[in-house]
Amino acid sequence: MRTTLNAQEMPLHKIFSDDFLFTIPSVQRPYSWTIEQAGELLDDLLEFIEHHGITEKNIEQIPEPYFLGSIVLVKGEKPEAEILDGQQRLTTLTILLSALRSYLPSEYADEIDDLIVQKGSRIRKIEDTYRLQLRKKDNPFFRKYIQEREGITKLTDKTEVKTDSQALIRNNALYYLERFNDLDESILTTLPSVIATLCYMVVVSTPNFDSAFRIFTVLNDRGLDLMVTDILKAKIIGKISEDEQEIYTEKWEDIESSLGREQFNELFSHIRMILQKRKGAGNLKDEYESILENFSGKKFIDEVLVPYSDIYMKIKNYRTEFAGDEEAIKILEFLNRIDNVDWIPVAMYYMFLNDEKISEFLKCLERFAASHIILRKNFNWRQSKYSTILRELEQGKSPFSQDSTLNLTKEEKKEVIEALNGDVYKKLKDAAKRYVLLRLDSLLSKGQPYYNYSVVTIEHVLPQTPPKGSEWTKNFPNIEQYVHKLGNLVLLTVKKNSRAKNFDFQRKKSTYFQLKDGISTFALTTQVIREKEWTPEVLERRQKLLVNLLIKEWRLE
Repeated sequence: MRTTLNAQEMPLHKIFSDDFLFTIPSVQRPYSWTIEQAGELLDDLLEFIEHHGITEKNIEQIPEPYFLGSIVLVKGEKPEAEILDGQQRLTTLTILLSALRSYLPSEYADEIDDLIVQKGSRIRKIEDTYRLQLRKKDNPFFRKYIQEREGITKLTDKTEVKTDSQALIRNNALYYLERFNDLDESILTTLPSVIATLCYMVVVSTPNFDSAFRIFTVLNDRGLDLMVTDILKAKIIGKISEDEQEIYTEKWEDIESSLGREQFNELFSHIRMILQKRKGAGNLKDEYESILENFSGKKFIDEVLVPYSDIYMKIKNYRTEFAGDEEAIKILEFLNRIDNVDWIPVAMYYMFLNDEKISEFLKCLERFAASHIILRKNFNWRQSKYSTILRELEQGKSPFSQDSTLNLTKEEKKEVIEALNGDVYKKLKDAAKRYVLLRLDSLLSKGQPYYNYSVVTIEHVLPQTPPKGSEWTKNFPNIEQYVHKLGNLVLLTVKKNSRAKNFDFQRKKSTYFQLKDGISTFALTTQVIREKEWTPEVLERRQKLLVNLLIKEWRLE
């Protein structure tokens, strides 16, 4: 049976009417509009009034409505409607109406009240019903201070709040009340009519959640407020009994808040890889449909989400979490510089299973990951290899054994050494050659280097196109043999200087490569600065030294 889709342009007085009773589904993030966004809404409305010269007397003659955008609802024939898109605007409009209700005389306040609350009936024993219900944690605060008559007058900047959303609701309400002090009375009495009759929204509704989500992704060109994890949250929390849902919602939101929404979404991708131990065969939402068949909501959160989020945060915040373990910090510094995140599920799964030899395992993993960005292995190849490693860990096979997939084959070791001895600058991707050079710099440095520079560029010592008759062409009759080799490259924290790159060696050292006292930010570059001349013999010696450093570090013998 085809899902019914309804899209209709409506004025606000129709949206805030008995035709709708809005709720915020658990997939939605909390209310998040700040004073800046709430202020923009009010400013836009005031500008609309000023532009058209709107007054209470001429409002019916205004030919052009003010469009507030679209909202997407999960709604059937009954008034109950879940807001998939539009929560921030509808909540902020309710706060604005509440502020106006408290500020204006009763003849205005009574009508504004009808936009906020659906009146009950004393005769029929029906209680008042508020037109918008926020998430469970924030709704009592919203009802007490925004929706109840005169509730907003009890708010102060000292009013206690329990969540960030409640603080934003309080701050926006107080902001509106303060703004009203600076507005003419005629503007304030006109504003409720403008909101109710001239502000329009397109209401898109469908009774099916998945259908509504697809519509939302098409309509919302501002970037998705909702992510796959929001949908999964509804399914997972929905499996838990109502008396425990709040506890597990809090656990979920604490993790999401700690990681941030982007990394939280990435965490679920890594967990999927760990649980299925294969490359994804569909989108994340569909993959989790089968995963969640094997878990209750509580079990997934307690035994999967909580422990793996702890490990993921440990990997991301490695400098703090591994304080005292310099080897682990150093390796994770570089693993986090790999130009893909495919290694993360393997690291997470090993740390989930083991408390020992973490640094040793990470060294093996870094060698594996680094080698394959040098060899330019593609996504499908990497996913296949990492899937095999995950299955081997599950089976109890030691990742340190000779026949472990994590161990490089003799052929792979040979290929890596050949690549390092080849034209690195020309053959490797930018991310890979920068990785190799920073890795070498760390091996040459004393102590624990920390690379947090806004600019890191790669420069040739012997220029790529030296001037004819220069010392470069005299010393290097066959430039192509040397110019792109590892031994001819340095790192700088300045933007490339097209003029300086062709200076002779002594001038290039003193004006381009070094900071002061004959040193550079990078040990790799300082090594070159200390050379008295740059000849094929010097370059070849350095080439051999650098390649041997990596052979030893990555055990490529």
